Amino acid sequence: MITHFAVTNFKSLAQVPSQPGEFLKFGRLNVLIGPNGSGKSSLLQAIDFLQAFFRTSVEVYLKEREWAYQDLPNLRRTSKRIRWHLKAELDANDEGVGAGSYEYTVALQPKKHLGVAEEHLLWTKPSGSTETLLRRKGRTCRYKDRVSGQEEEANIISLPASVMSRWDGAEDRRRYPEMLRFRSWIEGIRSYLIWDPKVLRNPDRGRHDELGQSGEHLATIIGRMRDGRRRDFDRLVRRLKRLFPTLSDITVSGRGWGWRSICLHEENGKRVTFNSRQLSDGLLRLLAVTALAYAERLPPVVMFEEPENGVHPQLIREVVQLLRELTLRKPPNRCQVFLTTHSPYVLDELYDHPEEVYCVDRSGPQATATVMRLSDNKQIRIARETFAHSLGEAWTSGLIGATAGIKAR
Repeated sequence: MITHFAVTNFKSLAQVPSQPGEFLKFGRLNVLIGPNGSGKSSLLQAIDFLQAFFRTSVEVYLKEREWAYQDLPNLRRTSKRIRWHLKAELDANDEGVGAGSYEYTVALQPKKHLGVAEEHLLWTKPSGSTETLLRRKGRTCRYKDRVSGQEEEANIISLPASVMSRWDGAEDRRRYPEMLRFRSWIEGIRSYLIWDPKVLRNPDRGRHDELGQSGEHLATIIGRMRDGRRRDFDRLVRRLKRLFPTLSDITVSGRGWGWRSICLHEENGKRVTFNSRQLSDGLLRLLAVTALAYAERLPPVVMFEEPENGVHPQLIREVVQLLRELTLRKPPNRCQVFLTTHSPYVLDELYDHPEEVYCVDRSGPQATATVMRLSDNKQIRIARETFAHSLGEAWTSGLIGATAGIKAR
């Protein structure tokens, strides 16, 4: 998981944290609160952007996201260089390789063409010793080869991506096992936008193993779970029955790779069937979150934009519990969760864990974003004493910051 993170010059994040050399410290569950436009989504996007360096080119990622590079650097800074610095604790992969702590630094520097200005990767073994696996500055790159035991040097004429993006195959896994362990972890990061009910209820076909950014492939995933992992599917249905007592079953029309569509069945004196077009938005979002909780293989890092949207306040506790359960899975399904929220009800569920909450704020329209861990806020003790068991009320009252406001004219 990501334990430490810093980014410079990315969108509204001119420098996060505000002091050079410092890091945001993250745990298994990380909840971002703050007003619209404060920088919450930008922080999630900065983490997600790490995947760009492991495509064939950063420009491939930009095209997938429909972004233009000129829109990424912070507007208040003259420099166009964007820099990431993170530390991560990784378990070994399926072959038992790569456990330990990794420290990664990478920077984008557009000149005539978009390119990587620097890239460094350090690995600390479980025994405590540290090795430099990769050093890159401009076109000069040095990296550790496990087969030869030597540090190799190469001149890169043009590679607008990580050096690690060009390695593949059994021979590379032998030569660069830890670097490819780190690469596969980065490639596993998943970011979910606000799940669109229109997308969630769409029929779907094909062999899909995971949900798309906006909830694509829900019908396929539920159908494959019902067909091939009946025990997990039954657990999913039982979980939803606790929330919707009239629910009797979930079925998925179609089979195999053909078109599939979700149907929900209720039993309240007589059996009634609802097709996907008739399901409520909130129920579809709860179904998507629950499906993720019972997935066969979880991504190492998942990020959500307001997953509680459309869910009744009395059921928000269940959403938070489901997301927390993702963080409690054992390797190789150990998962770290980031989410943004505008809901005081979500915050109420974190009353005993202020270290899991991050207040994102901006002092004005032209100001840069700041991020503070709620447990570091001097007001947190007063807030918990004044608003017993309701961090949400303390937040909406303005006592713990990161709140929206309308200035009087």
